[in-house]
Amino acid sequence: MYLWTIALLGMLAVTSSYALRVFPAALVVAVAFAGMLEIIVREYHLKQRFKVPFSGLITGLIIGSVAPINAPIPLVCIAVTIAILSKFFVKFKGSNIFNPASLGLIVALAVFGLGDEWWAASSYNLYGLAVTLTPVLIILAYEARRVTTAVSFVIANLVLTVAAGGAGAASGGSLIALLFGVNYYFAFVMVVEPKTSPHGKYAQAGYGAAIACVYFLLAHLRAPYPVLVALLAGNIAYLLYRRYMR
Repeated sequence: MYLWTIALLGMLAVTSSYALRVFPAALVVAVAFAGMLEIIVREYHLKQRFKVPFSGLITGLIIGSVAPINAPIPLVCIAVTIAILSKFFVKFKGSNIFNPASLGLIVALAVFGLGDEWWAASSYNLYGLAVTLTPVLIILAYEARRVTTAVSFVIANLVLTVAAGGAGAASGGSLIALLFGVNYYFAFVMVVEPKTSPHGKYAQAGYGAAIACVYFLLAHLRAPYPVLVALLAGNIAYLLYRRYMR
């Protein structure tokens, strides 16, 4: 799964940066710094022998892809530091509590007063439609055995958007536009992160739909970083589920 994730996220980043005609220096720094920091923590804190820091590289890819493509280097370094440290030190029963990349991004973006950009999920104009390559990331949800989680998030997001938009949003053209406009990068990569999401099918369905509802509410309240905050809220709900319900 690690190799699939790195390959697909890297492919999206390369394709989008080429289309935007911008070299993603912040992403390169995020990946390198995350890999180095994970190696340091494993070697000097956990006393483990060297192994390729696949998890850290993925965290760096996500942070560099969600933050602005020209984000300040200190921003991505702060985000990566928080993400990697939370991965090793903020745990419950051996599993992460928070999605590392989401936690690091919220703090770092807030400190610098910048928004999340999701530039690696760029859309391309095809016969008047904004088409994105991110649906291919469903492979990652499948490999993580979290397709139910991702699909429930997407469906709930679409249902809520159509319900809020009224009759006009339910037309064929509007539905197609909404379908292409879903944040599949978030749904198929971050929501389905195995260490912070449930295993059972019913729990997965509830988890994905709940995150979509929180995101929808936060977006309409114009809260900052609604997608990332909704994911952390889902992480907390899953923590409480593991602590009190199982």
